[in-house]
Amino acid sequence: LMRVQSALIWNISPLMSSAQPPVMYTTSLWSLPFESGAPVRLLQAQERALLRDLRSAIDKGIENKIASARRFAVRVRNHAKMVDCYLTTYYNHKSLFGNKKQISDQIIEHPQNYHIYEGLS
Repeated sequence: LMRVQSALIWNISPLMSSAQPPVMYTTSLWSLPFESGAPVRLLQAQERALLRDLRSAIDKGIENKIASARRFAVRVRNHAKMVDCYLTTYYNHKSLFGNKKQISDQIIEHPQNYHIYEGLS
């Protein structure tokens, strides 16, 4: 059994994109009792390892979704801060008789002159 598993891992490893060898679980998913001579302790240990790793994968999937949502929220917050800096700068520099389009173009083309990025940090 172990030789077959080792040969299978040896042949599958080059096809995988990971440097780590694939994890293989040797287990019996039958509801019938084990036959005499079967490696009962090995099969039960592998079944427990499979269930533990499945539970861990589910937990990590939830953690990954939370981390992804957090990264997205940070990006949205940073975008909102940038928009706020641009709008504040625009409102501070526009005048009643000035060309609003020209002011907005200058702010967009030369934000460093208006210290836009300093407001973000």
